[in-house]
Amino acid sequence: MALAVPQFLKRYWLPVLLFAVGLFFQLFVLPSSYPPTHYDVLKLGRYAPVEQVTKSYEQFLQKWLSDSNRPTAVEFIKIRYAFELLSHPTLKKYYDLFGLDEQQDVFVSIKEQYQNEEDYTKIKLPLLNPSSYDSTIDAFNVLGHEELMSGTDREKPLLVQVYSNWSPRCAQFSDSWKRIASLLDGLADTGMVEISDVELAAYHADKKFAKQPFFRNGLPALVAYPPFCRSSDCYMRYQGELSVDAVIDWTATYVLGLPRILYYSKETLMQKFFANVAYHKVKILLFSSTGERAAPFLRKLALEYSNYVAFANILWTEEDSQFWWNSLRVESAPAFVLLKGSVTDPAVYHGLPNRSELIKLIEDHRRREIPQLRSDTATQLGCDAKGHSRAGFDTLVWYCVIVAGRPSSELSKMRELMHSTREKLTGYDGAGQIENLESLNDAATSPAAIAFKDNRLSFAWLDGDVQKKLCLFYLNPEDAEGACGPRYGDEETPRVFIVRFQRRTKEEEEKIKEKTKNNVMQSLLQEGGNSASLLVAKYNGTQEADEIVKWISQIIKDGETHAIPFFHQKVPDLELEEPSRVWSSGTRTVHSASSGLVQRLKGVISLVSDYSGDPRIGPSLLLCACISFGAIWLKNTSPSVQSSDNRQENKTKDNKMTGKRRSQKPRSGLTDNPVSITDEVPKDAINLLSSGSDSE
Repeated sequence: MALAVPQFLKRYWLPVLLFAVGLFFQLFVLPSSYPPTHYDVLKLGRYAPVEQVTKSYEQFLQKWLSDSNRPTAVEFIKIRYAFELLSHPTLKKYYDLFGLDEQQDVFVSIKEQYQNEEDYTKIKLPLLNPSSYDSTIDAFNVLGHEELMSGTDREKPLLVQVYSNWSPRCAQFSDSWKRIASLLDGLADTGMVEISDVELAAYHADKKFAKQPFFRNGLPALVAYPPFCRSSDCYMRYQGELSVDAVIDWTATYVLGLPRILYYSKETLMQKFFANVAYHKVKILLFSSTGERAAPFLRKLALEYSNYVAFANILWTEEDSQFWWNSLRVESAPAFVLLKGSVTDPAVYHGLPNRSELIKLIEDHRRREIPQLRSDTATQLGCDAKGHSRAGFDTLVWYCVIVAGRPSSELSKMRELMHSTREKLTGYDGAGQIENLESLNDAATSPAAIAFKDNRLSFAWLDGDVQKKLCLFYLNPEDAEGACGPRYGDEETPRVFIVRFQRRTKEEEEKIKEKTKNNVMQSLLQEGGNSASLLVAKYNGTQEADEIVKWISQIIKDGETHAIPFFHQKVPDLELEEPSRVWSSGTRTVHSASSGLVQRLKGVISLVSDYSGDPRIGPSLLLCACISFGAIWLKNTSPSVQSSDNRQENKTKDNKMTGKRRSQKPRSGLTDNPVSITDEVPKDAINLLSSGSDSE
C-alpha cells in the first residue's frame, strides 16, 4: 500500500526543499569551507597588525603563568606557530595577500614530534628556524611584467614558476626546476616570477568568487602559456605532483601536444608493438632502469618522423637482462636499439640518446630508405598524376619508379635493391649525395642519371595491401596477384614498374579551355581527369641494380625520343593511411586546459570547491524558499481558488452520495436488468371502479 503524501507537502515541496538545502549549506558546508585561521587561534580579527599579534600572545602567556590549567603541547604549538608566523612582516604579508602558509610542513612535523608530550615547556623555541625561511633560491630567467607581456607573440610555449625565497618547498624544488628547464630546452621557454612581485604573482594566482587571489596548492606554482597566448583566459595551470617526470609529461602532452612513448615488457613487445607498427618503419627501443617517461625531444622526434620511425620504451630489470642480451645484445640500461625490418641486424648504443646523434642516425636510415608512396607524399615525390615533378611546374615529362608489394621480407629486400639502384645514380657516400660521373658518362645509364640529377626521376615503394586500388590500376591481374590486395597465401612477389608522366604546355592548356568552354560535358571530363597523362612499363628482368638502371635509362630514352599522344585517364586516389595504433588519440592532440575529460572534471571540482565557500549561497537559498512559500500561499488563499476548491469538494461529496445510493438500491430479480416503471404501485394510488360494478 502506497504511503499518502500530505497535502501540505504536495503544495509546498519546492520551498521546503530550498529551505532544507539552504539550512544544510549554512550549518555544515559553509563552516567547513572556512577553517580556523591563525588569527582565530590568537583570537584576533583578520589582518590584525603585528603589535596586536604580540599583545595577544603575551596575554596567553600571562594566563598560563597565573592559571593552573596549562595548555597541552599541541595547543601551545598552534598558538606559538601562529605568533611566529604573523609576527614576521614578510610571512604575514604573503599570508594576508595570498593565504600562503609556506611553513606548514614544519608545523606538521613539530606537532607529530610533541603529540605525546604533556609539558609544553619542554618544546624547543623558536619553532621556525630563521634559516629555513630566509634563504635565497638560485633563480634564473626571472620575468618582470614587461618581459612577460612582450613575449605574448612568441611561437614557443612558456612555462612559468611562481616561487618564494621564504618557502622551503621552493628551495627543495630548485634542482628539479633546473632539470625541467634543460629537458624543455629547444621546445619551450621557461621563466620564474618571485612572489614579491605582487601584481605579477596575483596575475598567475587562482581567483575565488570574491576575486581574492590564492594558490591552491601553495608554492611553487606552475603556469604554462601556449604559443601566442595573450591573457589569463588561455594559460594552463599545473595541479599535479612536483616531480620532474610528472611536470615534463604534463608539459609535453597537454602544452606541446606530443605523443607519449609507451612502455612494453618482453611479453607485450611483440604482441602490442611490433604487431601494430608498419613493417617498413625503423623501430627504436629505449631501455630505461628508472621507468621515467621519454624526454620531450624524443617525443618530438616520434611526431616528426612518424612516417619512418616507431619508438618504444622498455623497463630494464635484472631478471630480464639475460633475455635482452640473448635477443638484442643489450648489456645494461640506459641504452637504445635500432631495428630495421628483418634483414638488418640490430644496432645497439649504450648510454642516454643524444638529440643530435639520434637525428643523425634517423636521417642516415632515412636516406638509405626509398620513401613510401602515400597520400601525403605523392605530390612531394612527383608520383601523382594530379601534381607535378620535383623539378617544378615547368617540367612537362618526368618519371617515377615504384616497387609495389605487401609488407614482408621480400618487399624489404626489393626496397634494398631499389636503394642500391638509386645509389648507382647518386654516388651515395654515407654523408650525402654526390654526382656519379661514371653513370653520367655511360651511355647505357646516362639518361637515368641525368633525369635523377634534374629531379625528373623519383623512387618510391607502394603498400599493395593498403593501396589496393592504385596497385591494381598499375599492374595487370597476373602481376598483381602476389603484390596487391590482402594476403591469401604465402607467396609474396613484389613488382617493379616505372610510370611516365606528361603535362601539356600552357598554350595547349589554353586552347583546350577555349574549345571546351561552351561544352559542358567536355568541361566536366576535363575537370574530372588528371593534369598529366601517364604510361606504365613493368620490369621483368633480373634482380640486379645495374640491370634495373639500364632498363630505366632505356625507358627514359624511348620516352624522350618518341612522340607519345596525350590522353586523359582517371587514376584512383590514394587511400588515407590510418595513424599509428601505438598512439592513443588522447595523447596526440591536446592543446588547451579544458580539453580532455580529466581536465574538465578537475575544472568542475575546483569550481565547486571554490564556490562552496561563498557566504551568499545559503541566504539566497533561504530567501528563495520564503519567496516561493509566500507565492504558493497567496495563490491558494485567493477567493477564486477557494471557490474552485469548494466546488471540487461539493462535487466529490455528490459523487460519494450517488455512489452510496446506488450501492444501497435493492435488486428485483436475478438479472441486472432495470425494473420497469409499470411494475411498482404508488403508495397514494386509488383504485377506480368500473361503471358496470354493482358495489356502492
